[in-house]
Amino acid sequence: MKKVFLKKSIIQSTLFSITISIFMITMVLMLFFGKTFWEKESVKLEYDLLTIALDVKQTIDSNLHLIPSCQDDVNILPRTQQMVKLDKVVKPLLQEKRPYSVAYYDLEFGWMVSEGKQIESVETILVDLHGASEIKVLNYDYITLVSVPVQLEKGLKGYVWAYATKSEFELGPFTGYSISFSLLFLSIGIIIILIQKFMKEIQHQLEEFSESIVHPETNLSWNSHGLPELEPVLDKIKGYTQELSAINEELGASQRRFTQIMEGISDGLFSIDREWRLLFYNDVAKKYFDKPDEELKMKNILEIFPSFSNTVTYQYIAEVFITAEPAYFEADGMMTSERIFHTSIYPFEEGITVFFRDITEQRQQQHEMARLERLNLVGQMAAGISHEIRNPLTTVKGFLQLRGIKVTDPDEKEYNDLMISEIDRANTIISEFLSLAKDNMGSTQEQDINQIIYRIFPMIQADANNGNKDLILNLNPLPSLWLNENEIRQLLLNFVRNALEVTPQGGCVIIQTYEDKNNVVLAVKDQGCGIPEEIRDKIGTPFFTTKESGTGLGIAISMGIAHRHNAELTFDTGDQGTTFKVIFKRRNVLGKKDEGELS
Repeated sequence: MKKVFLKKSIIQSTLFSITISIFMITMVLMLFFGKTFWEKESVKLEYDLLTIALDVKQTIDSNLHLIPSCQDDVNILPRTQQMVKLDKVVKPLLQEKRPYSVAYYDLEFGWMVSEGKQIESVETILVDLHGASEIKVLNYDYITLVSVPVQLEKGLKGYVWAYATKSEFELGPFTGYSISFSLLFLSIGIIIILIQKFMKEIQHQLEEFSESIVHPETNLSWNSHGLPELEPVLDKIKGYTQELSAINEELGASQRRFTQIMEGISDGLFSIDREWRLLFYNDVAKKYFDKPDEELKMKNILEIFPSFSNTVTYQYIAEVFITAEPAYFEADGMMTSERIFHTSIYPFEEGITVFFRDITEQRQQQHEMARLERLNLVGQMAAGISHEIRNPLTTVKGFLQLRGIKVTDPDEKEYNDLMISEIDRANTIISEFLSLAKDNMGSTQEQDINQIIYRIFPMIQADANNGNKDLILNLNPLPSLWLNENEIRQLLLNFVRNALEVTPQGGCVIIQTYEDKNNVVLAVKDQGCGIPEEIRDKIGTPFFTTKESGTGLGIAISMGIAHRHNAELTFDTGDQGTTFKVIFKRRNVLGKKDEGELS
């Protein structure tokens, strides 16, 4: 109920209060004046009854000699005839027209003669009078009675009673009372209607007054004649409104300039208060948030991004809130752990502002430059080895081959063959060095990589069968690529042989090709135990190997081949095995030879 009243306007509340007040006052007046009215009417009734009773007594006193007595007629008339005689004498004395009923009760005969309504319970009245010789007023639930004694010289002869029943008494006054209060309620209703009319007029004037304040630009003019007291208020408000409008326009222009400046910043920017709610963010930050405005503005950033609490950025922000000192750092994981950001945090009184710049590509370029420097170093080493070592090895191998023709001793022949095989191994390492140093892939042609896999499959299947392992092909239709078949064969051999080496007997290696977002993917999956986390960053580094007889050049060579084919080399590893993927980029998939890169 309280909520309903709170929704009412002040005009409605005032009208309601006035109505309730008038109603309550009317009820109090009705109770007060009603009680007084009935008391007055009761006194008036008693007075009227007394007047009637005295009038009747006077009449009876004047004719008392006509009223029979028991001593007069003793032993002459029977009692019944005496009662008839009493009625015959007294009744005419009572028949004068009066507003209330009258009766004469003769104590000597014990008989009542009445004119009007009969009295019930005469015995009760006689008991209450108990022979009283004075005037008495008796009030019962059903009747009000005034008793006047009739005296003889020898004693009390009887009583004259004037009486009125409750219905006789209440009907007249109640009718007048009802008419009076009906007129009163009618007057109150008219007053309330007039008040309501005036209130509505005031409400209308106030609404026009409010409209002229809220929408001063409209042509709706407020008539001040209705409420002239408000005219100076309106003039004052209009002055304030104009000042506020000018200030708001200036503030809006300032906010637009601020927003344009913030949006023009190439770095991401967002501000949060001490409750971690987003106060502001520019378009760059919104791109990383990747959510609509209604899910961001004034929302708790920890509720929007629950994983944010596990990032380094969160730890720095929490520290800045405590120390109120700026912080600068580089870390991955602003909204995604796949990107690296340079972040600056600046505190202000209500919260902090965070500037962040995505430096992922910059770090990748640095890593690529480091890789190219390593490859360049390897190339220089390979060129030197090729020139300084390969020629002497060729000479040594030639003399060993001549010597092998002449050697007849089995042990010496075995030693001679071992030296030749080691020289061949050295030549293989030198060739791999030279492969790492290549900066182009040679001749290419448009072809299906699946066909290259089919052509090399018998050879790698034989390697799998020799180790009691399975080799499974899962090849999907692909668009043609610009490829150097020899290099792709070498890349595939490197990955498959590495996969077969780590896969246990009875296991399988899967070669898979498929399209992913207009890129072609070549994947080789083994069933080994995965790559330990501590050496994952070293994968592809020349001469780094975990094999006793490995050179540490296989994956490095494969990375070079992928790079020359405008492809990206990635790997996923875990307890269930490792998958190496070569992702050929879209510009190669389109089937057009990229000048300068695929030459």
